[in-house]
Amino acid sequence: MSHSNINKNFLIVLLGILAAIGPLTIDMYIPGFADIAEDFNTNESRVAFTMTSYFIGIALGQLAYGPLVDKYGRKKPLLVGLVIYILSAIGCAFASSIEMMVGLRFLQALGGSAGMVAATAIITDVYKPDYRARAFSLIMLVMGIAPIAAPSFGSFFIVHFNWQAIFFFLAIFAGLVGLMIFFFLPETSKFMHSEKLKLSRVAGDYLSVFRNRTFLYYTLAGSVANSIIFAYIASSAFIFLTYYGLSKASFSVIFALNASGMISGSYLNGLLSKKVYYIKILHTAAYIMAALSILFTILVFIDTNLPYQWVVLGIFTIQFSLGFTYPNAIAASLAPFTEKSGSASALNGGIRMGISAMVTAIIGLIIANSALTMFFTMAILSVLATLLLRVAHKYGN
Repeated sequence: MSHSNINKNFLIVLLGILAAIGPLTIDMYIPGFADIAEDFNTNESRVAFTMTSYFIGIALGQLAYGPLVDKYGRKKPLLVGLVIYILSAIGCAFASSIEMMVGLRFLQALGGSAGMVAATAIITDVYKPDYRARAFSLIMLVMGIAPIAAPSFGSFFIVHFNWQAIFFFLAIFAGLVGLMIFFFLPETSKFMHSEKLKLSRVAGDYLSVFRNRTFLYYTLAGSVANSIIFAYIASSAFIFLTYYGLSKASFSVIFALNASGMISGSYLNGLLSKKVYYIKILHTAAYIMAALSILFTILVFIDTNLPYQWVVLGIFTIQFSLGFTYPNAIAASLAPFTEKSGSASALNGGIRMGISAMVTAIIGLIIANSALTMFFTMAILSVLATLLLRVAHKYGN
């Protein structure tokens, strides 16, 4: 089946559902941390290592799948990855110790990372460079339902069943996605390599991609900007549940509201990119995001008892700006590649998740006593992303 015969609307929905596996896997089991800690006779800090191992697996897994999707196409590695994900998710449900679960979460990430690489590469295969930013925005719009629903879904399974049910759900969800891909997604790659996959060739492909300055600086800028989300995720439970003393129900509503900020931004970006060059949108949104981050850092610094509604407003507007910044940065970083789009997608994702993991770890090590830590981190990240974009513009589109 040629690209012209692919139903583009269905493809966006399918890739959006595939991409939703990531936020579901990260966010759904967070409400069950206390129950998991109790079952394994440990504390929630050790349970958090299951998220750390997942981030590490995502970063390494993408680097492993990049050469595979260039050699074998997008579909086969994607299906193999989903099988690994499903088996690991079931394994998590039957885990007998926290150490076992940490390892299984790493394997779950290795499997799930195939979808992140393949989805980005498929967009590069099917869409022309000027349309890719809109395609990425539409995918984020579809997958954006996941972080809104995930905490509520997770709480539902814990209340009515147990935390293990969450991982059974993830396995079933991934299985259904796999069936849809098997039956309805054609192979989109035109440049599959016939020669054997050698480490020297893999390293050479990655090195050539990394040396492309357009790729490097737009990837770094997009990755730093994207890590703002993880600065928020790592801080949100403390800020709203501990510092402000809100209920879990209120926290779920706030989590959903803030996630809708990025969704609405991505949606409007998809519409705006039809009329305005996506690079111009990218730079303008980055400046706005930096200004907002600095503004709310100052507000919280002046008044550490700032009402939580103002904190929610700050997070929402920053994530709204990120909805314009992130998808356009991805599109810009992958614009120079066609034949090595799998390796470029993998390296982009590996760098992105590596930076996000570092930001999450730093947030965890800092002793926070208000929302100031989160907004200050966001301000640093947004200013750094803006500076990187200025450098990227010298070499890019």
